[in-house]
Amino acid sequence: MILFESPLIRLEYTPATDILLADLSNRNEFYALELKEIFRMISTTVRHYDVKRLLMDSRNRIIAISDEEYAVLMENYLQDLQNTRLEKLARLKTGVSSREGLAKHNKETLFSFALETFMDKEMATEWLLL
Repeated sequence: MILFESPLIRLEYTPATDILLADLSNRNEFYALELKEIFRMISTTVRHYDVKRLLMDSRNRIIAISDEEYAVLMENYLQDLQNTRLEKLARLKTGVSSREGLAKHNKETLFSFALETFMDKEMATEWLLL
């Protein structure tokens, strides 16, 4: 079921699998305020629906902010997710080396949920359901 849809993001929740798909692939370019609002919307939805599994698809997204600013936004977002009952976060690989480096660093950080990166949606969904 689609919980929210806009030109920026589509949030689709499947209650049977308890997977929330955060699809950010509809729009190519994001700025800091848009990204901050998107992250807030995702974490609020995770909290409100008590989501245990989150799949983020931002493969086509271009970030129009510095790597440092993106890292701060991402850190705040992941910290916000720590305050939920999220168990697993799967993300789809972007191919942008700076973002992938940050994802690798974040994976090594201890969070209350597991964080993995995948090449395709099917593999990510399989892992989320384990």
